[in-house]
Amino acid sequence: MTRTTRRHILPLTGASAVVAALALATGPVPTAAAAPGATGTGRLPSSVRADSTPPPPTPPPSGEQGTTTPPAPPPTPPTPPPGDTTSPPPPPPGTPTTGTPDTVTPTGSGDDGAPASAALRQQQAEAGSLAADLDDKKADVPEELVPSVQQLTDVLQAVNDTQTPPQERDGAVRSAQQVASALDVIDDPQTPPAVRDRLTGLVQQVAGALNAANGSQSPPESGMLAQVVARSASVLGVVAGQDTPPDVENSLVAGANNLWSSVQQGTASEGEATGAGGGAGGRQEWHMLVANGLQTASDPKTSGDKRKGLAESAHEASASRPGDPGAAGKKRRLEKELKDAISSQGLPDEPLGKAAEFCTNSVFESVPDTTLAEDLQSLTPDTWNSEGVRDFWKSQESGNDSLDVFAQLQNDKVDNTALAIKRMIPQLADALPAKDIYSSLGAPALHCLQAALQLDQEAGVKSGNWVSAAQQV
Repeated sequence: MTRTTRRHILPLTGASAVVAALALATGPVPTAAAAPGATGTGRLPSSVRADSTPPPPTPPPSGEQGTTTPPAPPPTPPTPPPGDTTSPPPPPPGTPTTGTPDTVTPTGSGDDGAPASAALRQQQAEAGSLAADLDDKKADVPEELVPSVQQLTDVLQAVNDTQTPPQERDGAVRSAQQVASALDVIDDPQTPPAVRDRLTGLVQQVAGALNAANGSQSPPESGMLAQVVARSASVLGVVAGQDTPPDVENSLVAGANNLWSSVQQGTASEGEATGAGGGAGGRQEWHMLVANGLQTASDPKTSGDKRKGLAESAHEASASRPGDPGAAGKKRRLEKELKDAISSQGLPDEPLGKAAEFCTNSVFESVPDTTLAEDLQSLTPDTWNSEGVRDFWKSQESGNDSLDVFAQLQNDKVDNTALAIKRMIPQLADALPAKDIYSSLGAPALHCLQAALQLDQEAGVKSGNWVSAAQQV
């Protein structure tokens, strides 16, 4: 979809950036609208004083119906006799539906999206504060890094445009946070010159790749690429930590440089598959697979014997493009290495609600919103389906049975609604088959498999082939 309005980059430096961030963080929360089906606002007409006594109704002319007589109150339902187990009478029309999270299909957020609006302001404030921090760091970084730091600052200011999908803003913030940490290491006089030089080159590449992602004219594409950059930027921490075997670090650095160069050289061409499960030839699918390989190999939780092979296969795959001779074999090897490295960690020991939250957030980052909108249509509110969802943003655990899901609609409004976990996880399994779950999500795939297994064992709820994949871990 073509982005009709590109972001306006506003000057935001020093103290002014902090003021802007605080304004975003403390801005007014939109007043919640009256709930659907409400019969009044509870306010008196402006012509009637609150402390006055309303005059009695005027009697009607002789022979006319008494149209001003107040209506009789509705009859009180009869009290069932002791021991009566019959169901209560149905509520009158217009009464809001309530029920257990696994049986109710929501028709709206019920709070006018106030929590989502507050979360959005907090996210924008974080981006603004980080932009100000990077602007301050320009005075301390090597001269060759000043343009890159300025580039990152510009991107952070650009993604604070209200039209930017929150998912893309998240990717930019996470990338910039990792760069900020790397800049601190570069500025540390105790850092060895070789480490400083390597980090300097990586920072330049991250800034260029993130700028290219932000410059894409297709919001779904720019959001996906922002996540690719954020995941692969974990390589900065490997270099800064100085505790990774040299051969593994070299493979990770080379793979990351290849990936970021590919992002800067161009995005998926028209007609290419762009999402998980959308075909082996999609460049974005390729980018995400390599990014997940680099991130997993950079993760200290990945065992040493798995890291080396995964880093090597990610490096090899990063040097290829879909359709290149031998590319299919490199892709299969990377997928196998990635699955082996992740599954060796075992399923996480966590409650259903937390597993579902982590799973949903990762799927929202990795699966195209068009796919999610189609597969979640039976769950999402009517208002979302009629307006259209632009960006499935994130979820938060709400008890152990439901998730509070945040989304940006096509009119750029952010909204939230409660969705039952028993219904959400099976629908996500339809959107992302188990054969693609490791290559699309990376390590968070384990949370999805854990949630599916718990639903199967505790409630008999099936989640596609996620359960069988969980049993293989």
